[in-house]
Amino acid sequence: MSTKSSNQVWLIIDSFTFGGIETHLLELANGLKQHQAPVKVWLIRRYDSESLLATKLRDADIEVEYLDQTNRHYIRYLLKQIKSERPALIHAHGYKASIVSKLARVVTGVRQISTYHAGETPNGIVWLYDLIDRFSAFLSCHSIAVSEKISAKLPVKTLAFNNFIDDRNLTPSRGKSIAFVGRLSEEKGPDRIVDLAQLNKALNFEIYGGGLMEEQLRKTAPPNVTFHGHQSDMSSVWNKIGLLIICSRYEGLPMTALEAMGRGIPVLALNVGNLSHLIVNNDNGFLADSMTELNGALAEFAAFDDTQLLAMQTSAINTIKQAYSAEAVIPQLLRLYFPSSYQSDFQIEK
Repeated sequence: MSTKSSNQVWLIIDSFTFGGIETHLLELANGLKQHQAPVKVWLIRRYDSESLLATKLRDADIEVEYLDQTNRHYIRYLLKQIKSERPALIHAHGYKASIVSKLARVVTGVRQISTYHAGETPNGIVWLYDLIDRFSAFLSCHSIAVSEKISAKLPVKTLAFNNFIDDRNLTPSRGKSIAFVGRLSEEKGPDRIVDLAQLNKALNFEIYGGGLMEEQLRKTAPPNVTFHGHQSDMSSVWNKIGLLIICSRYEGLPMTALEAMGRGIPVLALNVGNLSHLIVNNDNGFLADSMTELNGALAEFAAFDDTQLLAMQTSAINTIKQAYSAEAVIPQLLRLYFPSSYQSDFQIEK
């Protein structure tokens, strides 16, 4: 029997690209480490190339392994590892990891939590997996939903925790560009950025991201739109951005909004998902109920003087620090993970 700490938290994900869920999990793993909680990340499958998430986790000195590293099926290997290492709990992210870890709970009795990130209804076979994941939610010890819309789709009582980032080493951006950051897919609404650009020929728009819509968007975009493609590391990009636009059709609480606001970059967003919890209109950013309102807010921002801009930037930074930072949220999660031992076993690093 393994002598590893029974307080170890396992985070499980099936990661093919690096998107919002991967960013969330990376922040969670770093936050747990910061608060001295033992953490290990399991990736369900190794795809053709090394997972960027795995690389980032190793760079942060966080233990990470693949479940399909042997000739055994990943479910069998997970069950074997649970029985051998006896983790305190498994926290799953994404439908495949959630289904697999709930099965593991049925077989081994391990404590298990699922976080539901996706607000859109998927197509094809993924629709079936999503359905199974949602209607098996009763098997989990707890279900966490990142927005009210996602919670409403689940047939169980859910918990809510703010998404968060580690804001300790962030520096305010001095950038000026107007940017879209995210996957170029229908739910993220990148076509709406192109529409905004058509209406605002005097402004330049930067698009950071790749996806299925990229080819068509490049064909229809006016000259004031620049495509930068998929970004494997945004750290060098944020300092170029002065305004982030989020015009999604579906959202939970996007990590890009937190990353931007933590750097003092105002966010101009459509009122979807839980963005109304984050953004106070005309205080720390702009919130719009239609594309017409979004376009009006863009014009308002473009007319800001230095005093107005500084006030909004400062408010954005303070919002993240007070309610959407690892320092604010991780202690709440630890109380869920370890309700009887959190105070004695884990201390917050100041």
